[in-house]
Amino acid sequence: MPILESLHVVAGVLWLGNFVVTGIWATRAFRSGDARLRRFAVREILFTDILFTLIFGTAVITSGLALASHLNIDPWRTLWTRDALAIAIGSGAVWLAVLVPLEIRMERRARAGDDAALARPFLAWSIVGWAVTLALFSIIYFMLSKPV
Repeated sequence: MPILESLHVVAGVLWLGNFVVTGIWATRAFRSGDARLRRFAVREILFTDILFTLIFGTAVITSGLALASHLNIDPWRTLWTRDALAIAIGSGAVWLAVLVPLEIRMERRARAGDDAALARPFLAWSIVGWAVTLALFSIIYFMLSKPV
């Protein structure tokens, strides 16, 4: 079980860490005013978001469900696991429905050289992305406090 717990923690760190780090360096790239840096940032946002969110988001959820099963916890009837799953699933839905389409839109505009049209979708991506990130950080509280 220590290996499964370790996988769960490492996946969570990499998943959330990607959100925070990407948000920070992307903001710095956009504030630089350098069109080449903005275009590069947009390409890398899409790449790292898909890579880290798909791999580590999936790993943290599946390892969490495996841990719950191993500990004989019904994840849908236990408050802290149910709320954590609801936040993770809701965040995933927002990621797929809002963030990924914004990232694709930004990437297409950057590829077309339409730098002026990047600002509005980047602002929306930033606002929604930080809201999702904060929601995901609340999962850490649930995992540590295990409220009933």
